[in-house]
Amino acid sequence: MSFKVIKSGFLVSVQDYGRFNHAKYGMSRCGVMDEHAYSWANYLLDNAFDDSVLEISLGAVELEAQFDVLIVVTGADLDFKINQKPAIMWHSVQVHKGDILSWGTLKSGVRAYLAVKNGFDTKMLFGSKSVNLREHIGTKISQGDTLDCAESFETSKRLMPIQYVPNYNKDITLRLLPSYQFNEFSISQRDLFFNQTYQITNASDRTGCRLQGAPIAFKQTKMISEGMSYGSVEIATDGLPIILLKDAPTIGGYPKIGTVFSLDLAKLAQKQPNAQLRFELINVNEAQEERVVFNQFFNIKF
Repeated sequence: MSFKVIKSGFLVSVQDYGRFNHAKYGMSRCGVMDEHAYSWANYLLDNAFDDSVLEISLGAVELEAQFDVLIVVTGADLDFKINQKPAIMWHSVQVHKGDILSWGTLKSGVRAYLAVKNGFDTKMLFGSKSVNLREHIGTKISQGDTLDCAESFETSKRLMPIQYVPNYNKDITLRLLPSYQFNEFSISQRDLFFNQTYQITNASDRTGCRLQGAPIAFKQTKMISEGMSYGSVEIATDGLPIILLKDAPTIGGYPKIGTVFSLDLAKLAQKQPNAQLRFELINVNEAQEERVVFNQFFNIKF
């Protein structure tokens, strides 16, 4: 049972919740960039929280269903259609053999997610099905590939309440947990960091998001490389921030002013180049409480 890839688009890859417990070997976390859209996709199919999906970046993708299967599409609006007719998102949909699924013009956001009942049946590598092209773990989807999954039939429809559908066109404020070298930045430089609006540059991908703005000064010129976490905000030698994302290396030598709260990184994953953002501090207790509520709702076990 499978989908046939007719058009593979800019970047389509299988991703799941991520690759854990391998950082000591220098392996990135990987996994879906937008945890919010991903979690809803699996939730609406009553899947396990970590079932694998297709992450579709920017569109230009066509798939042909080789059998009947229950799907959900969430995330960016990439003009999703079934048989050239607009199709509903954030809602379980029964697809039939021979149906053509397509993602075309980008309307809002960056990344869409295709989930199928019980996830895609791809090879598990180092405890995850997530593809990481930088580390040569797995490959992106190409024209002519087949994507295996189980046949399924709809028994009951599930949809996301409309008030929870995100607006990807809004400017965002990323909440930051102070960490690492936060107190080594002067008060004036911290004020500059939090009181300005940054712009996302074209030099952003699954490894990191580079920002343009007024540069931040740091008194220490050399550092020994140290471990880094998902969401760490490095200040590079030019004084500009880099937000480390899912495929980032596990160590680095730039000073880090803090770490973006994990749930806000899902919003960042849907921002296009030239979008604007700001930072604000968040208390660790507030972040933990919000994270617990999210994990409990989606039955996330980590």
